[in-house]
Amino acid sequence: MVTIKNLSLSFEEKVIFKNINLNIKENKIIVITGPSGIGKTSLLLCLNQMIRYDSNPTIEGEILYKFKGQNIDLNSLKEEELCDLRKEIIYVSQHPDLLPLTVYENLAFFARAHNISNIKENIEEVLKKVFLYDEVKDKLNIDASRLSGGQQQRLILARALLLNPKVLLLDEPTASLNQELALKIEKMIKNLNMTIVIISHFKSQVKKLADEIYEF
Repeated sequence: MVTIKNLSLSFEEKVIFKNINLNIKENKIIVITGPSGIGKTSLLLCLNQMIRYDSNPTIEGEILYKFKGQNIDLNSLKEEELCDLRKEIIYVSQHPDLLPLTVYENLAFFARAHNISNIKENIEEVLKKVFLYDEVKDKLNIDASRLSGGQQQRLILARALLLNPKVLLLDEPTASLNQELALKIEKMIKNLNMTIVIISHFKSQVKKLADEIYEF
């Protein structure tokens, strides 16, 4: 699905990582683990090219992906092509990046932007998928910032699933959840029919979810 060849990232004189080679297979779950601050999140941001908006990154190497029918290097994409790319490769942060809108509009805004039909039905479906619907069905019109940390984390996961990406990048997807909810989300992730790359420091989660494990 994605082939990373000799990928290096640095900011001025600080090297984040160097010469990474990695094959991400279609419909498999790849788990990346390792100490904090070692470059795991930066790697995910390279995959959907959000890294470009950091402070003067230097990126070398290739990220090969079949995009618009052609196998191309994502690092070579022009700015106007990035919006389409991020419909296919979606990053879900461990720090919820909510819009200053209601719970419902945090989902509906993206649904309209990506021409998704049957918005109300699709929103209900993804909220149920992340075990959030019963908690917010009577709060859809409140400001999303009023939700708890765990609810916000599940809301942005629901937003990503609403867009049905080809590659889902998850950065510590259960970090703010209690054990019961974490187990439910892990089961849901395991049953998704898509290519998934996860950053996790939970050893039990890594062993449970991973088809392949890479340690930084």
